[in-house]
Amino acid sequence: MDSLNATILRLLDEHQLPRAWADWVVPAAAASTALVVGLGIVWHESGNDHERRPPIVPSWIPWWGSEWALERDPDAFFKTAQQQYPDGVFGVKTAGTTLYYVTSSSLINQIYKQPKVFTISVVQLTWGKNCFSWSDDVLRKSSTFREEILPADHRNISPKNMMPLVESFARNISRVVKAYQVPTETVPLEEFVTRLAHRATSVTWYGPTLNIEEFYDDWKNFDEGVWKVALMYPTWLCRRFQASRARVRQRFWEYMNKPHEACQLVQEREDIVRNADFSEHDLGVSLMTPYWPLMANVPWASLWLLILQIQRPEGFAPIIAELDAAGEAWSTAHPEFSGPYTDHLPEFFQSQPHIPLLTSTISETLRFTSDSYSMRGVLEDTLLSGYTIKKGDTLVCLTRRVHRDENEFERAEEFVPTRFIGKDGKATESEYNYLPFGGGVSMCSGRFFAYYHIKIFLTTVLKNFKLEVDQKRSTPVIQSGVNRGFVYLVRNPFVSTDFGVDVLGSPVMYPSNYPAPVTRAMGSLDNNFASFGLLIL
Repeated sequence: MDSLNATILRLLDEHQLPRAWADWVVPAAAASTALVVGLGIVWHESGNDHERRPPIVPSWIPWWGSEWALERDPDAFFKTAQQQYPDGVFGVKTAGTTLYYVTSSSLINQIYKQPKVFTISVVQLTWGKNCFSWSDDVLRKSSTFREEILPADHRNISPKNMMPLVESFARNISRVVKAYQVPTETVPLEEFVTRLAHRATSVTWYGPTLNIEEFYDDWKNFDEGVWKVALMYPTWLCRRFQASRARVRQRFWEYMNKPHEACQLVQEREDIVRNADFSEHDLGVSLMTPYWPLMANVPWASLWLLILQIQRPEGFAPIIAELDAAGEAWSTAHPEFSGPYTDHLPEFFQSQPHIPLLTSTISETLRFTSDSYSMRGVLEDTLLSGYTIKKGDTLVCLTRRVHRDENEFERAEEFVPTRFIGKDGKATESEYNYLPFGGGVSMCSGRFFAYYHIKIFLTTVLKNFKLEVDQKRSTPVIQSGVNRGFVYLVRNPFVSTDFGVDVLGSPVMYPSNYPAPVTRAMGSLDNNFASFGLLIL
């Protein structure tokens, strides 16, 4: 035995290896880990000869996966992954969940064309529970949600039936602007735009008894958490989101139990859920859910257009000139309408006036700033780009990467307001690689309503407020990946505004760039629970 020990010690000395057992702990642990990983790789490869699963973006943190990298800069994360996995589909592990992202326009369109394989309904149920806290009784045990609530929403927001809502919004945004108390000091443009939108939208949909100002901060906290929960982030890690959501839900429940005058969509939804004998909890959720997609879309699209255009040398002058020229032509052709065209914006836009620059600028804003993604549940095993996609997998069609792909759009990383003006001088869009509203049979049914809202909101703001950059506090407003939201980038494009009064007595706004800590990106959800806005699921 002694000779054996002596031999071992001699070999250790010859190869300059440590003698003490304690010195072997770290190397032994590393070797064991490498062995386990190696065996796992061999097992994975040998046990899956019959199928080829999409590659997974590597991460070193168990369960948590790529969560931090994704939160830190989602644009950089997905751009790198797209370059590493050019087949256009790859998996990402975050917070205990693996989602498969699709970045190719051809694959995304392939998914949209197969609704019987790639379905939105599974994801709707998951989102209904995780994002908005619908109960299982409503989502899975009752047919009311699928067979009554959603069809009623689709019907009320369809192009055939939406004009009363459009007209009401035009009246209310005009009233809100006229009643706006002009401040004497600089305020953020984000705050200015979103509060105008909240006031006008809440009155349009719920009447004057829903005072959004009373729970504005809770609404913001809830909205800021939706993007994480939508991407399967555990709700128990989002305490502020849950607490704010509960308080917002309670506000809508209280609203239902007071005399109120809601629009037809909200009233019909309320009648359905009351007749279905929903719980107090689900009654509050039922009226909260239509409001979210409204405020998650139009205000941010409008804000980003204002931010991007104000930093360009031409500013808003060409857009305003185009609107005024089209408005003058419309007024001449329609003498039955008295007063300026801005008093009749629904009728004006319904006539499809020649405004290619405004239309193209809106489309380019959606392309450039939306963080659109469509989610689909997989109903049966299938192949996608040569990879096996299994029943129960969840796909995320990452249309933002399509919109930012140089192979799809020339100068994709630049904001080009005239991008969607064709050679004939008319606004045009590609149905293949321009996908802010999703695609296929579940393309966002509220896209026409959204365009009306954006055009009316922007025209009202541009015709009532003068926007200029305050050079004293000017810093470039850029997009950032510090934080991510659901449909658009927000909150680093923080623009401050100074207010004065022009000679006509209208509010005059002089925005200036003001740096803020984070940027929010928004995804989108097609055929969402309320089926309007720019959402795409």
